[in-house]
Amino acid sequence: MMAMKLYGYLVSSKNRIKIMKTLSIDNLMKSKEISKKTGLSWQTASAELNNLLKLKVVNKVGTGYVLTEKGFFLITRISSLPSFDKWAFESFVHDHQIHRIPPMILKDFGIWKNVDFMAMHATDFLAKEKDAIMSCNIQYRAINPNVTKIDLSLIEDKLGKIPIKFIYSKQALEDTESRAYMDEQIENGISIKLIDADQMYMIGRLLDLKEANVSFRNRSGEFDFSNYIVGNDEEFIFWCRRNFHYLWELGTPYEK
Repeated sequence: MMAMKLYGYLVSSKNRIKIMKTLSIDNLMKSKEISKKTGLSWQTASAELNNLLKLKVVNKVGTGYVLTEKGFFLITRISSLPSFDKWAFESFVHDHQIHRIPPMILKDFGIWKNVDFMAMHATDFLAKEKDAIMSCNIQYRAINPNVTKIDLSLIEDKLGKIPIKFIYSKQALEDTESRAYMDEQIENGISIKLIDADQMYMIGRLLDLKEANVSFRNRSGEFDFSNYIVGNDEEFIFWCRRNFHYLWELGTPYEK
C-alpha cells in the first residue's frame, strides 16, 4: 500500500489508532489485553489486528502482538504529519533504524522541504571534515562513533575562533591512537563528549546554522557512512540541532 493510502487508512479509524497507540515495538501484548486497554470488544480488536498484520505495521509473535518499525514510526508521526503524499523518505526509513530516534524528536522526521539524499564513500565523507570546518563562521558540530583524525594545522584559522564540538563513542577510549587525537583536540580548544555506542543512533555534522548532513544505523545495526540526508531547510537544521543537543546532554566530557 502506498504511503499516502496507508496513512489515510490508519487515520480513518479511531479503533486502529487506539490499538497502535496501545502497542509497543518491544513488549508483546495479547489480543484480550489490547481489547481491555482500548475498550474495544475482543472481536473488533482481533479484526483490526488482522488488518494491521496485513499492512505490516504489526507483527504477531506466538499469541502476542508488537508494532513493527514501520508501525512504530507511523504512529509516532501520525498526529504531526498532515500530508504523507510525495513522501520521499519511505525507502530511507525502510533501510535504516529510524525507530532508534527518541519519540519526542522522531515525530518531526521527514517533514522538511529542501533536503536531498547523498551517497558517497565513507572515506570521502571524512576527507571533507576539514573543508566543512573551514566553511563555518559560527560553530561546527559533529557526531561520529570514531574519533576524527584530522591534522589540526589544516584548521588552525578556526581553532579558538569558533566553537567546535565532537561527540564520539566511549569505545574510542580503547584505542591509544584515538586517545592521542582527542588529547590534541582538547588542548586546542575543541570540546568533546563521549556517549555509549548503543546511545548513538545518528551520525553527521552541522555547519553553522546553514547546512547539515546526517545518517543512521542500517538494517543490520551498523552505521551507514555512505548514505546521507543533506540540506539547508530551516526545519531540518533545527531538527538536527535538537538531536545533537539531546546526545550532547547524554555525554560525558572527555578530559585528559
